[in-house]
Amino acid sequence: MTSPSGSQPVERWKDNPYGATLGDRDVIQALGDTPERLRRIAERLTSDQFGLSYAPGKWTAAQLFLHLAQTELAFGARVRLALTTNAYVVQPFDQDTWMRREPIASGKEVCRAYFALRQFNLPLFRSLTPDEWVRTFHHPERGEMRVGWILETLAGHELHHLQHFETIAAR
Repeated sequence: MTSPSGSQPVERWKDNPYGATLGDRDVIQALGDTPERLRRIAERLTSDQFGLSYAPGKWTAAQLFLHLAQTELAFGARVRLALTTNAYVVQPFDQDTWMRREPIASGKEVCRAYFALRQFNLPLFRSLTPDEWVRTFHHPERGEMRVGWILETLAGHELHHLQHFETIAAR
């Protein structure tokens, strides 16, 4: 589909850093299933494991859940704004700056925040019409995009980090 400006919106397999991780999975199903997989892992993690990283110099399990909560917050807002604001322009953010600024709560607390945000966002995501799925907006660094790209990225992003949680839980 070509946008009103004549340029091609970013598609699932074009310039989506998590498109390959998502693969051919149904986006909405992944957005519903992956948090439950993460919940099962989180329930098994000890306080000490929440402080472990999957690799040297990488975020801990608690920080990863904080990152997922922050991403859920930002991407949920982006979807809402893209659906309700004509000519919406995304405000980019730096995940590392957010992580440095955020006071870290306990692993269990950030898990609860992430899961609550997903439960808040999922009904909206499930309700999108085909026209809303392809509604375009502008990202200053990536150009014209569509709402569906946000959801595809969010779903692939979680699957990407699921592997990190599995590594931590195996320790």
